[in-house]
Amino acid sequence: MRKILIAISLFWITLSLYAQGDPHSLHLMGTALEGAVDSVRQQLIANGFTEWGQSDDGEDLYFRGNFYGIRAKLILSQSTETHLVTSAYITVGPYSTEAMITKNLQYFLYKLQKEHGEFTQRDDSYFFLGDYGSVKLSIADNGNGSRDIRVFYYPSSAFYKDAVSQGFHGPVQEVVTENAVAEEQFMHFLQNGQLENPDLIHRQYNRYGYLVSAQMTEQTGHSTVQYEYDDDFRLKQRILTNTEANITYVNEYSYNEQGDIATQQQKVYDKNKECILTITMRNNYLTRDQQGNWTTNSLSLSYWEKGQQSQQTTVLQKRTITYWE
Repeated sequence: MRKILIAISLFWITLSLYAQGDPHSLHLMGTALEGAVDSVRQQLIANGFTEWGQSDDGEDLYFRGNFYGIRAKLILSQSTETHLVTSAYITVGPYSTEAMITKNLQYFLYKLQKEHGEFTQRDDSYFFLGDYGSVKLSIADNGNGSRDIRVFYYPSSAFYKDAVSQGFHGPVQEVVTENAVAEEQFMHFLQNGQLENPDLIHRQYNRYGYLVSAQMTEQTGHSTVQYEYDDDFRLKQRILTNTEANITYVNEYSYNEQGDIATQQQKVYDKNKECILTITMRNNYLTRDQQGNWTTNSLSLSYWEKGQQSQQTTVLQKRTITYWE
């Protein structure tokens, strides 16, 4: 029983679709610039943009609409192989007077700063650098006495959120954990963010790259997993059901002010829906690396099994994490 319980991990913490979109992605006025181009196209149209054409090779899609209330052109680019969005390019103008271009430049800087944080300036360009991509604002001379304001969005986060949904920051490649509890001792992520695990089959991802359903291959057949989230896109409950073994595992999570998992509670129910085992885990993160991922954790466990006395212990966990360049 304990081996089965430890195998239940935070592997497949995923996020639901909310109206505001994925919080772990680069946004263009509320539209998450990631995933299948058709999904992003639909969201842009829902937000008031009008599609009017595409390039001959189908790589670029053309839109018109309002960029922070001002008429603009938008080019949405995709990979012709994967059909995933690669960038977005806004053009506003042309402007023939210095006063008008200066006024709108300051206006866009103000709007972008509110959405993407502080900017850095190099030459005549302004850069907004974030965890999930970058935004560049610049002025282009059209050669006829007029100029355009151009805003380039470049999403850089991995599409699949298997690492993000487990609380990792940055381009994680491998994780090795000493005294692993509620997670695997060894994990390897592809550059696209997807976790390698041959035991997890029939995966279904939403448009933002979060795993929403799958089956886990186990000794007693296959288990299905369901997830429930809070308003801040954090996992609130995870339910794993193995119908062949007539056992249900329920994981519940709470969070600290920094958004880290403060506690987990794992409960096991038999075929009569009676709780036969409970483990409560409290995290005390001691050290982190430069990416913000914990490297040392003091884990307090309280263990109860039906018909036995409760037991308590503390486990010191250490992680070694490597990253994709």
